[in-house]
Amino acid sequence: MDRPSYEFEYSLPQAVYLFKIEGKNGRVGKRVQFDLIQDNMFNLGFGDWKEDECGFDDLVITNNGDMEKVLSTVIAIAVKFLSLNCGASLYLTGSTAARTRLYRIIISNNYHAISREHAVWGYWRGEWCTYEKNVDYEAFLVSELL
Repeated sequence: MDRPSYEFEYSLPQAVYLFKIEGKNGRVGKRVQFDLIQDNMFNLGFGDWKEDECGFDDLVITNNGDMEKVLSTVIAIAVKFLSLNCGASLYLTGSTAARTRLYRIIISNNYHAISREHAVWGYWRGEWCTYEKNVDYEAFLVSELL
């Protein structure tokens, strides 16, 4: 997916990806982190951060007028993470139902490009299924095709 994105950096010792956005409400720091859930499966966490804090807020609505560019950056970071962590899978779910729906829309709208290099599953009714458009999944799992 070749869409405009923000530049990001990998930051130690927290092992997170950081980037700053610029929009109608000013400059805001964003943080993406990957937490191991189980056997090479990582939860992708994302939200606003402040330089003097270790965590992030995944419930805030920044409303800075650059949502597509922010999401493109998160996707670029996820792709980078998967390329650096052979065999890893990313677990994705929103902090709210609306944000999970947004993930579904993004995956659906870009599925053709995503599926060329990544396998995608959806969690629905208690089990993982091969991803299909227009299914109201509770969560998603993405990994590189081997």
